[in-house]
Amino acid sequence: MTMNDIRQPRSFPVSHDRMPFRSRAVFSDGVAGLAERHVYRLPETISDIRNRRRRIDDESLSLIDDLTNRPLDPMFSDATLVHDERGPLRVWLSRCLVFFICLAVGLAGSVIVRELHTDPRSKIREKLIAQVESETKSYNTTSDQIGKLLSQIDSLSDEVGGDSDNQTADRDNLLNGFTKVQGQGISISLANPIAATDSAGTTDSDTDDIRVITDIDLQQFVSKLWGAGAEAISINGYRVGVQTSVRTAGSTILVGLNSIQSPYTITAIGNADTLKNAMGSAAESSFYDTLDKAGIHPKVSKETMITMSSTVGTPDLTYAKRSE
Repeated sequence: MTMNDIRQPRSFPVSHDRMPFRSRAVFSDGVAGLAERHVYRLPETISDIRNRRRRIDDESLSLIDDLTNRPLDPMFSDATLVHDERGPLRVWLSRCLVFFICLAVGLAGSVIVRELHTDPRSKIREKLIAQVESETKSYNTTSDQIGKLLSQIDSLSDEVGGDSDNQTADRDNLLNGFTKVQGQGISISLANPIAATDSAGTTDSDTDDIRVITDIDLQQFVSKLWGAGAEAISINGYRVGVQTSVRTAGSTILVGLNSIQSPYTITAIGNADTLKNAMGSAAESSFYDTLDKAGIHPKVSKETMITMSSTVGTPDLTYAKRSE
């Protein structure tokens, strides 16, 4: 007995009933090519018998043996015997179809994500902005038409009207703000105090009364100027007429439909000396003291020449009529 016989375990020929076999899938498309790839068994020789792979006695290792030595499934091998030839047209049609499907899915996903991330109030805000722009455009167009009609009325009145009637109409139009005027007068400048808009905030008792200018302050200036004999008044370049309102919309002050911001300049046409004396700190001491406590310091100055444009639109008179 040699050394190899001692080290190697005894092996016996495999019986015929225990011979391994592999069945082929006869239903494959490439069944016709099985004959060309079939390996015929040649007569065994003594050397082949000696080199034959020994069967593993432990059947539990058969799965590992199959995965290691035969990883490819026989049915898969049969399916790959004959490849289905695809023409260039079919290939490009398939690619185009996949591309359009991916494009549609991507666009749909983008639209959905965009709708989810949009603010629903933005549509309402955009609609309101569009309405405001439309109404403003209509207002400007109507104002231009009214201005042209007023010019025609003035020209026709000069041709056919009497002197006394023209003087009365001119005075009415002047006070109502329907005509462009110029002359001497005064200007009042005032601005919001810096402490009123300070975001840091203070706790000093001296700054408790600090505030910004409101529409009521401007209304008081306008009322006092009318009472002092002013013939025409404007705020930041916007003419104040009979039906011109000075009011607050949110945090913005409006003169009619026009928004204004600090600093504010109120101009009035009339006797400059009379208006300045009437609007001075000596004549309106209590009013100016209240403004000083709020940090508002108006400055009144005389102007030799002031030009004001006319307001647009005439008032709709229902009850008022010209007296005889």
